[in-house]
Amino acid sequence: MGKNIIVVFCILAGLFFFTACDQNRVFEKNLAIDDAQWHRSEKAHFEFPITDTAARYSILLNIRHGGDYPYKNLYLFTKTKSPDGKLAIDTAQMIFADNKGRWMGKGIGDIYDYQFKFKEGVYFPDSGMYLFEIEQAMRDEVLPNVTDIGIRIEKVEP
Repeated sequence: MGKNIIVVFCILAGLFFFTACDQNRVFEKNLAIDDAQWHRSEKAHFEFPITDTAARYSILLNIRHGGDYPYKNLYLFTKTKSPDGKLAIDTAQMIFADNKGRWMGKGIGDIYDYQFKFKEGVYFPDSGMYLFEIEQAMRDEVLPNVTDIGIRIEKVEP
């Protein structure tokens, strides 16, 4: 019985520690890409709340790909729609490999994770639900070996 209490306490303490270290996160969600084949017509949609319009935020993009991904980069089209319907459209390039072709992401086995700062110091002028859309912008109709795409919104420390 005593060992079980210690184990439960350690788990709870660990959970508290990891959530306490992530106080700036407002929203984070990752979506799996079916069969790791990202079709140009498949757009990733995210909806996140903004309540503090005086704060500045960072928008980060999360990408996961397999070691057989055929390029050293990835181009994306993004759209952000505010609660009042205003639309902001942008393009992003994510660099995955160095000049020698080595993957720069955090890897486990043949899977590589990246988190890119897409926008920093962003003000969201209206409170409410924002919509964010990500679309692959490569020349391939079907982009192989991209397994997950996601977004993270976090408050910037003043």
